Amino acid sequence: MINRTLRRFAVPVLLAFGMLIGACDGTPDGAEASSGGGAASGVPDNFVTLKMLMPGDESARMREFADNELNERLGKELNLKLELTYVPWSDYQSKLELALATGEDYDLVWYGTPFVSDYKAKGYIQPLDELLRKFGPDLTANIPADNFKLDRIDGKLWAIPSQAFTSAGKFTSVLVRQDLLESVGMKDIRTIADLESFYAKVRAADPGYYGYLETDRGQDVLWRELSDEPLTFLDENQMFAVNENTGELVDYLASALYERVADVRKRWADMGLIDKRLVGNLSANIDQENAGKLLFRVGAVSRAMENLQTAQNADPSAKLREYYLSPDKPKYIVAPSNEAYMIPAKAPHPERAMRFMNWILQSREHYNFIIYGVEGKDYRVENGKIRLLTKDQLMYEWMWRNKKYFMAPANVDDSVVQDMMHNDDNARISRIFGFHFNPEPVKNEYAKVLAVYNEKFVPINMGIVDYEKQYGSAMAAMKKAGYGEVWAELQRQYAAFRADQPALAE
Repeated sequence: MINRTLRRFAVPVLLAFGMLIGACDGTPDGAEASSGGGAASGVPDNFVTLKMLMPGDESARMREFADNELNERLGKELNLKLELTYVPWSDYQSKLELALATGEDYDLVWYGTPFVSDYKAKGYIQPLDELLRKFGPDLTANIPADNFKLDRIDGKLWAIPSQAFTSAGKFTSVLVRQDLLESVGMKDIRTIADLESFYAKVRAADPGYYGYLETDRGQDVLWRELSDEPLTFLDENQMFAVNENTGELVDYLASALYERVADVRKRWADMGLIDKRLVGNLSANIDQENAGKLLFRVGAVSRAMENLQTAQNADPSAKLREYYLSPDKPKYIVAPSNEAYMIPAKAPHPERAMRFMNWILQSREHYNFIIYGVEGKDYRVENGKIRLLTKDQLMYEWMWRNKKYFMAPANVDDSVVQDMMHNDDNARISRIFGFHFNPEPVKNEYAKVLAVYNEKFVPINMGIVDYEKQYGSAMAAMKKAGYGEVWAELQRQYAAFRADQPALAE
């Protein structure tokens, strides 16, 4: 792990707290009332080092910015130094969970929203309601209240959702190399057959490209075409779903749809569209994408913008675009922010962590500074867009993206920007919006089920094992591990959730 003093993150806050304005009592940091109405903007008396764990690799300019301009400013305005530990993406989850389990002295950590409930159940993180009330007025002012529902469990807030942007259909689109699509005489992607044709045509011209759709995600990308019913995954492990029309839970692994998806994946693996040499090897896939050799991958509403600089570093003529299969079918908002910032249970400086997150959204100038660096040195504004002046990435802009402050990069086509800004037009709220499954009542069975799933079902998902050959024994092993008990507990909790959602009740 690379340990550097660094910079970042954005954090949002709960609007549902009714007028979070008003001065607060004195705090351990000696805070004064802020202009936003809390104790967020006064400079604390004591100097602290704020330690944060984040995924990725530190660029040279990122290190320089953190050590100089960023920490110089944070020292003056928040009386702190930001020390960031970077962990490579491929190792991040294991390193993060080890740090949380052993009580390492981090003040802030990032991960995806689906992991919040698990970390809460394990006692890894602390509730944030009081910290948010005292130190987050600018977060609550700039993040929609609904975003916080995702991270509220048992009546308490356990994470700060850092995004406030369009999000319908997230992870159910496909991101393609638009320049290569056009180079083989194609205009867009609307069907599975289009993806297969795109792969075949490009490979015929240059076999050095890989037609890779992530096998750890992407099953629901295919659902849009393969299913007559609109379904949304309920869990990160892709075992259960909800029928958006009826509101009923679906045992996906036991469905005919799962077999249809597995058949497509197997066909793709056989034809080379899913390359067996890259399957399950996250580092190898990142390397191929960085080299400009991947034809497509799972989209994420704004990934055509986010990944463009990487693509153009490898090929200056690269263009990216996201498409939905069966584009006329509806899209659903499950998680308006998939990004979650958590404060560990044993964090030494939780108040200062919340102050720092609030500081980022106090103004557009703060937002631009921490994400893009120094204006005139790292970026400049041209016609309402951001022109980057360095190829070294400072912050992951997508982790903090806020519709109020957002400006598109200057090299992104206006059509891509329009795709993003209008992505949620006519979208629908998912039946599982705000639902969290607590595995604690069946934790032993759930752990065994996940172990069997990873061993027996993931190879089917990836297309490297035939469904007909493995499914029977795989499902038998799941049932023996306690699949039925997990399914029953999930149904019980979901029924209770629906009973509290009168607008969605049948």
